[in-house]
Amino acid sequence: MKRAAALAVAIALASAPAIAQQTPTTSSENRALAETLFFTGRGMMEAGRYADAAVKMAESYRLDPAPGTLLNLAVCHQKIGKIASAWGEFRQELADAKRAGRADREELAATALREIEPELPYLSIEVPADARVPGLEITRNGLPLSSAAWATELPVDPGQVEIVARAPGHKPNTQRVTIEKRQHLTVRVERLALAPIERRPVADEGWTARRRDGFILGAAGVAAIGAGALFGVNALAKRKQSDDACPVFDGQRRCTAAGVDAMSSARTFAWISDVALGAGVVALAAGAYLFVTGARAPEAHAVRVSLAPTMGGAQGVVSGSF
Repeated sequence: MKRAAALAVAIALASAPAIAQQTPTTSSENRALAETLFFTGRGMMEAGRYADAAVKMAESYRLDPAPGTLLNLAVCHQKIGKIASAWGEFRQELADAKRAGRADREELAATALREIEPELPYLSIEVPADARVPGLEITRNGLPLSSAAWATELPVDPGQVEIVARAPGHKPNTQRVTIEKRQHLTVRVERLALAPIERRPVADEGWTARRRDGFILGAAGVAAIGAGALFGVNALAKRKQSDDACPVFDGQRRCTAAGVDAMSSARTFAWISDVALGAGVVALAAGAYLFVTGARAPEAHAVRVSLAPTMGGAQGVVSGSF
């Protein structure tokens, strides 16, 4: 305990001017944030809140990678039992201190490393040849592990470790193991099972383009029949007006001018009625066919509707390839 306390005090003294040593690319805003987080973290460390301090120090180091911040982060990780993380950070601090000619920090980092290294646990992830499917990716506690690191004992923080293997077209596999200090553990990744082929749900073809066209054509047919019926009623009304204005004298029908006009209108309305009714029936029939067959066959169907006026009515023809 005395040794740890002395180390913490020494680190505090060594890291005090750390904020002044800024990297050239650090912005003024990031520098200010990093400094605030650093001193907030230092206060938490003095209060024994090393887990909270580690969060502050990590963010401060991300904003401005100052060597003193890394040294304090390493101490926090060591205090909360993340000794593998602390080991890596102390090693980085040792290299930085040597380059900067900071013998005090170099000694602090070296001392911490000598204390940590005997306690480190090591985990090796074995991936047999038959398990190395194309695109295989392995993560350890969420961090990708390159194939060069497979089958290699690597230091890891004590506690639970989650190993996830995934590959395209395969079901992911997750393994969780618990590793203790000084333990050497090997985890074997089994071949991943193939993932089921996803079958996309078939869209409801109840309202295909063909059915929509059929519905529109049928609706137009109904409208045409309605219009034909209306003109038919008008034709009958005009016919009655003509009959009333064309009385029969001596066996012959004699029409007034109003009767002649009414008869002409009756004939016109009757012709329009016949055409509209004929077109409506044809359109309704074609629309019904398209609607009924629209959800069935995907192959193309061509339907042609033609209408030609005739004496006293109209002639409709439906043709096409089915």
